[in-house]
Formats: sequence, C-alpha cells, structure tokens
Amino acid sequence: SPVGANLEYSVNGSTYQLGTTFNGLAPNTYNVTVRNTVTQCVSSATSQVINVAPGAPATPTASTTVQPTCTTPTGTIVVSAPTGGNLEYNINGGAYQSSPTFSGLAPNASYSITVRNTVSGCVSGAASVSVNALPANPAAPTASVTVQPTCTAPTGTIVVSAPLGANFEYSINGGAYQSTTGFGNLTPGTSYSITVRNTTTGCVSAAANV
Repeated sequence: SPVGANLEYSVNGSTYQLGTTFNGLAPNTYNVTVRNTVTQCVSSATSQVINVAPGAPATPTASTTVQPTCTTPTGTIVVSAPTGGNLEYNINGGAYQSSPTFSGLAPNASYSITVRNTVSGCVSGAASVSVNALPANPAAPTASVTVQPTCTAPTGTIVVSAPLGANFEYSINGGAYQSTTGFGNLTPGTSYSITVRNTTTGCVSAAANV
C-alpha cells in the first residue's frame, strides 16, 4: 500500500512503473517511493533490505587502482577479495566475468560491484567504488618577453612566470616540453604560443601568445 489506478512505483530512483512488484533484485538496501500520476506528488521513501542468500560470497573488497588522467581519461577497478576459481564478478548489473578487473571506466562515476558463486549461483551484497573526475587543466601561462632583439643580439627571450612548480613543464609552438621556464634565441617578428603541462596528470593548459 498504497495501491490504486493513479499510482506508480519506483525503487532507488528507477523509472516509475504501474506494477507493485520489483523482481530480480540483488541483495542490497532499496528505497521505494510512490508517485501520484495525477498530481505528480511523490511519497517519502520506504527502505527495504534484501538479504544476502545463505552461502553467498562476502561483499567484495574493491578499489580504484587507476584513476583518470588527461592522457588516460578512464579508470580501473580491481576486486581484491573474495577471489577463487568458482567466483565471477559484475559491475553495474552487466554480464558477469571471471576477471576481477574492470578497466576503461568512465570518470566521475560510482560503480556497484557484486560477486557470484558459479556453483551455487549465490550473489554477494554490492560494494560501491568511485572513479574520480578528470583532473583540471593548468591555468593558461603568464609569460613575457624579457629580452627583445637588438642589432647586436638579434633574438628574443620569453620567460613563463606562472604557473610554476616541480610538476610543470613548458612548450613553445608545440615543441618538446621542458622543465625550465625560459625560451631563448627566438626569431624576431614572430608570435609564439606557450603551453604548460602538468607532469602528474598529463593535463595541458590553454595557450598564451607572446
């Protein structure tokens, strides 16, 4: 209850349905809500627990072993326990697999991991594991010409003044990145494009033109 022709039902934020029964649910805690289709008013949630089946595997221990970077923008989750030849693993209700490793996962998301015993068919409770959002790019560099060409020294020098740090490196006009902030012997009458790369995340800034 309540039941009626103008009521529909949802568990854990799923699409509302007219039927009052939800089948095939893995062991977990579920929040059930009711919506009135006439007024669109939604009830408070009622919490219901589906127990782990007797003899089911333990709720898995899993962690994100690879977090996304700008050069590798996906994550990897590995189940460390339980493991064994008669166990298989599932992420977000997809197909079960024998490998405890899930790679190529989209960033900034939470994943539900379960384990199934292939002999008994029993399924564990779910473990929730998060993959981080993509890291931010460095700020566009602040750079200036510290040496302008003269007739006796007909080249210029550009120096980056920000951002600075041991995990930053710098490139001019798409060339190789370098740890130093200065670029010398530059041809006059030319605009140069400077970018900064974070060596930890691989993220690259927008370009500054000097």
